[in-house]
Amino acid sequence: GQGRPARCNDTRPTMNQSPTPRSLWLKKLIAPLIVLVIASSIYLGLINTTAELDTTVKEPVPVAVRAITVEPETVSLKVYSEGNVQPRTQTNLLAQVAGEVIYVADTMLSGGQFQLGDTLLRLDPRDYEIARDRAQASLSRAQAELNFARLEAGRVRALYGDELASVADLQGAERLLAVAEASAMEATAALERANIDLERTLIRAPFNGRVRNESVDVGQFLQKGASIATVYDTERLEVKLPLADAQLAYLAPQYANVGSAGENPAQVTLTANFAGAVQTWEATLTRTEGDISTRSRFLHVIAEVSETTSDRGVQLPLGLFVDATISGRDAERLVRIPRTALRADDTVMVIDENDQLHFRHVQVFQLTADEVLLSDGLEKGEHVSISPLQFVVEGMLVQVIN
Repeated sequence: GQGRPARCNDTRPTMNQSPTPRSLWLKKLIAPLIVLVIASSIYLGLINTTAELDTTVKEPVPVAVRAITVEPETVSLKVYSEGNVQPRTQTNLLAQVAGEVIYVADTMLSGGQFQLGDTLLRLDPRDYEIARDRAQASLSRAQAELNFARLEAGRVRALYGDELASVADLQGAERLLAVAEASAMEATAALERANIDLERTLIRAPFNGRVRNESVDVGQFLQKGASIATVYDTERLEVKLPLADAQLAYLAPQYANVGSAGENPAQVTLTANFAGAVQTWEATLTRTEGDISTRSRFLHVIAEVSETTSDRGVQLPLGLFVDATISGRDAERLVRIPRTALRADDTVMVIDENDQLHFRHVQVFQLTADEVLLSDGLEKGEHVSISPLQFVVEGMLVQVIN
């Protein structure tokens, strides 16, 4: 019969058989090695082909600055201050006689303006007119008695000379004459007093001025000494200006002493932004006050306004805050530089002949908002940088531009 097929002992994998673990491990190891070799070759190639760079030292670039040339000069110094306008002359009008107010001028209101001699107020004069007439009558009677006493004394003297009158008669006549003369003098004085009281029923303006405040009206009865109004002279205004003691060195020597400035007072220009424009008034520095403020340590000088109308025709108002520019003395050999040229440590930047910057300490004489006056530290012809540089080193190269 048929027998069983023979068993094959060949163990080689067939085409459809799966790879072994060893073959898979070899494939995973070889792939990274190939990538690593290729990358190393590329890196070595780049290193070997890199061009060599030539290094050079770059020349410093000069910084552009603006500069001025030092020129000492004689400077008319200015002193700056500020203050409020106040009246030089202010008066409280008082009733010098009693009476009923029968008239008040239209200008007798707060802010009202009047002229010297204007009638501001009138009291009922009838009582004082009667007193004047009575005083006039008394004077007429006294003069009549005096004339009679003079004639009588003359007659008695003649009789006494002819030995027709006694000494007692002569003495009596002279006594009556003396009494009559005294009565006439008294009557004259009474009439003068009555006329003065009558004149005082009219309150007249003592100067050209304005009313600051008033407290009277028609129909009001005023006692003697009652307050009527406060008025001030508009042609004599002044400004009290505070100055530090160091600022007195910029003024004429007389202002270091207390009192009047003398015959040549310094000129002062007052400015203020008023009525929609910058107004200017002229004044003179008339005197120095005697005490230094214990709180501010300032000394006050007084500027009297010589022209109360501005260059634009505006009357200087009382209480206005003004800036004052005072003309001081002349100082020689001062150097003027802009404020921006001075550094915080009182140094400036001087440019030498090689266009290099150097720090130089200077002596500040006067410092203002826009400029600085120097008294020492710079020589004529030197160049000073006026550009506000933030980062500066000694010897830095610069280029001067206009």
